[in-house]
Amino acid sequence: MNKIYQKNLLAGKILIKSKVGGFTLIELLVVVLIIGILAAVALPQYQTAVAKSRLMNYYQMAQGIRRAQETYYIANNTYTTQLDELDVDYSKNCSLLRKSDTGALGCPFGFIDNIQGGDVTTASSYVTISYYNNGYTYGDDVDADATLLVWFAHSDYPNEVTCTGYTSLGRRLCENMKF
Repeated sequence: MNKIYQKNLLAGKILIKSKVGGFTLIELLVVVLIIGILAAVALPQYQTAVAKSRLMNYYQMAQGIRRAQETYYIANNTYTTQLDELDVDYSKNCSLLRKSDTGALGCPFGFIDNIQGGDVTTASSYVTISYYNNGYTYGDDVDADATLLVWFAHSDYPNEVTCTGYTSLGRRLCENMKF
């Protein structure tokens, strides 16, 4: 906004008025306040969208493991607990948690466990995805934000996906995801 300020400039005994542009302190404070309110509203939505994207990436990996398990089942009439026996490439995002146990993958924001507990039964025939929004390091004693179970075709819940949220973010993720 342009404000007109008078300056006493004498130029041959004539008073000259000049325009000086600028914003008042109150106007600047109002703009900063509005930006702060918009950021406070938008940031949680952005964080939820990022978490949902990460979780969907892991879900797609689990779906790949499930499809490979079904192929393995057709050939061997059982599922395998070892990921290295399946035709699955997980090396871009994750790595094996331990060289001695090739049934679990460590990822930057969680881990993927193929057939939890290592015993193949219809009650354990699923891939577990444990998602940690703040990152995950193997051995951390931290609760997951959300857990997905991707069930195999020959299990207690054929081809179903169950999601359990343990934090407010995890519950929002489970409510908003369509499987």
